[in-house]
Amino acid sequence: MSPIPMDPITQKKLILVKQLYHQAVVQAASQHSTIGRILSVIGFDLAVETALRAVVGSLDASKTPADGFQGLVQQCDTLLSPAGYNPIPDKANIQYVHSIRNDAQHKAKYPNEADVSDCRTYCRDFLRKVVADVWGLDFEKISLTDAVHDNKVKQLLLGAETALSQKEYQTAIQQAAAGLTCGLDRVEAAVVGRLPSGARSIVVLDAFGRPLSESEAQDTYRALEQAQETLLYVALGMNYTDYMAYKQIVGHVYLVADWSYYCIGGKENPGANDAEFVVAYCTDTIVQIENCVGSLETPFV
Repeated sequence: MSPIPMDPITQKKLILVKQLYHQAVVQAASQHSTIGRILSVIGFDLAVETALRAVVGSLDASKTPADGFQGLVQQCDTLLSPAGYNPIPDKANIQYVHSIRNDAQHKAKYPNEADVSDCRTYCRDFLRKVVADVWGLDFEKISLTDAVHDNKVKQLLLGAETALSQKEYQTAIQQAAAGLTCGLDRVEAAVVGRLPSGARSIVVLDAFGRPLSESEAQDTYRALEQAQETLLYVALGMNYTDYMAYKQIVGHVYLVADWSYYCIGGKENPGANDAEFVVAYCTDTIVQIENCVGSLETPFV
């Protein structure tokens, strides 16, 4: 059976599915946060449900998607089989995801790290299969960068998505991190001001009016840099815990004059989950920043 042609409404639905999946991936990195794990499994389950609703809409726009998860799965199978498509894939796995979500939401049974990992894998596999079966598309190529307006940042994020799809995880991480660093650098001055370029210390006087030692002055400058950086993240509505999880994988990213970059430190031999998290986090954060400040080129104008 030929794939169903993509229409604008279905495209928006699948972009929403990808956004929900991205947010769940970011929350899944909150290994030590019970609430983060709960939000993660809810997000994965919601991404599955939204995809099922998109299937119903594509197969028969006159039908209203069924209420309840089980009814929705049955409705999709009822529509898919007569039209010659494969039945809903991985039913047992998406039922498992839904049961973990229900246990967390309705029974106060908190998911552990293994539960979240399973939900992530099952959700990702299901979305890949159903999007390919019904619409003939690669789920990985449904790009959220369409929501990014700044061209330079968009190109870096597109490069990261391409590298991720080719399993070039280190390249994906570095390109995504360069895109986020580029975006933050362009709005920093408008939000919190900018410290003098190349400066490493400032003159600070003690209580008796005497200059502090060079090392103490440098420590003071670094503390000021850290406070300014933290204020920037707070002002942009960024979750600092998620940002620190991102930094543990990425290390430090430095931009140079022609918008090229180099990276120092970060996680050795990052895997697929690390790269997926970084790409999702960077893309979602850039969209959030643009929603906050408008143009990255001329913030708040």
